[in-house]
Amino acid sequence: MITWIRTTQWMSAVGVLALALYGCDAKAQEKGGKHEHKPPHNGTLVVFGNEFAHLELVLDPATGTLDGYLLDGEAENPIRAVEKSISLKLKTGASVFELTLRPVENKLTGETVGDTSQFQGQADGLKGLKEFDGWVGNVLVKGKVFNNVWFNFPKGNESE
Repeated sequence: MITWIRTTQWMSAVGVLALALYGCDAKAQEKGGKHEHKPPHNGTLVVFGNEFAHLELVLDPATGTLDGYLLDGEAENPIRAVEKSISLKLKTGASVFELTLRPVENKLTGETVGDTSQFQGQADGLKGLKEFDGWVGNVLVKGKVFNNVWFNFPKGNESE
């Protein structure tokens, strides 16, 4: 009898978990069958790992300024990082150049250099651009290192 009760409780717990996971999949299926993220700054998402984290890139083509925001796996919440910089290698047509994104302090959120989710850099080579390819160099996110992560701007790198 006790074994049957424990088995029933275990099966109920599995059922609740399955329903929760089905709910997530049902939301994705409502959007055409794929799991999507909405970037909070309307930028381009670069995913690290299997949705471990994201880097959202926002370009101001008038100034060539590129902002990068480290976000969680669902691209909803900021992830503060101790990074001193984030290195990008960018390819625009035939030219390839490097851009360093530096930490940005934000008094509103209390983020400081060395404890921030926002990084920024500027390059004249980005002025007027609407599309380019790039690679994120070494970046440490929540204790994991990611190297040479490819992306396209504005498409990102999440599989379709």
